[in-house]
Amino acid sequence: MSAAGLPPENLYGHTKKLRFFLERVAAFRRARGRPLRLLDFGCGNGAAVSRFLAGPGVRYHGVDVHPESLAHARRSFGSAEATFHDRVPDGVEFDVVVYADVLEHLADPAATLRDHAARLAPDGLVLGAVPNGYGPFEMEHRAIRLPGVRHAIRLGGRLRRLGAAPAPPPEDALPYNLASGHVQFFSLPALRRCLRSAALETVEVRNGAFVGAPVSERFLLRGEAVARANARAADFLPHWMVSTWYFAAVPRDQAGT
Repeated sequence: MSAAGLPPENLYGHTKKLRFFLERVAAFRRARGRPLRLLDFGCGNGAAVSRFLAGPGVRYHGVDVHPESLAHARRSFGSAEATFHDRVPDGVEFDVVVYADVLEHLADPAATLRDHAARLAPDGLVLGAVPNGYGPFEMEHRAIRLPGVRHAIRLGGRLRRLGAAPAPPPEDALPYNLASGHVQFFSLPALRRCLRSAALETVEVRNGAFVGAPVSERFLLRGEAVARANARAADFLPHWMVSTWYFAAVPRDQAGT
């Protein structure tokens, strides 16, 4: 952990994303002057985001469909104020809804947003992070799928492992839903339209990380200093050039107030 209690930055701007969420949740809680009910949809195993959102003054509800991830989250991060479910709990009105790298995995994100917007308080807040569907991250993933590129990557991996003893899998390896890939590739206007379809208006968009995907991270862009520079560089670039965006949205009736 860093001095601030957050993990070291990685090439995907994960710690920058956490700060975006945590700062806005804290400001929202101060403005309301009461504890918040928060829905973290697509919480996964809880290690990346949930354990930081489930803090003082927050009644946290994490939701995911991957049984192994849910079991880990419940075991490691569950408490009286932080519960994990396989569906959104009925009868709860949420002050904040968080989508941390989730919407791009959904077959119909607009329908999910509409369903959750109906459970959002009239003065509620929606926070999220999505990849730029046409940015460096997704472009690298498209390149990786080309047959010649896949072959070169596999060959490079074999050469790196040549003569090295195979590493045993870590005993504390976290469970991930690896079967759920990206099926949505947002442009920024498309993301805003998707939110508007649920009567949500975007009030803030911030650039996340500039470049970075598993291959470049593995072979080229390594180390925390590079990761921090990559996250900082994105702040000075136009939205269309970066790999990820963070956003905040509110119910349409509240957008002008």
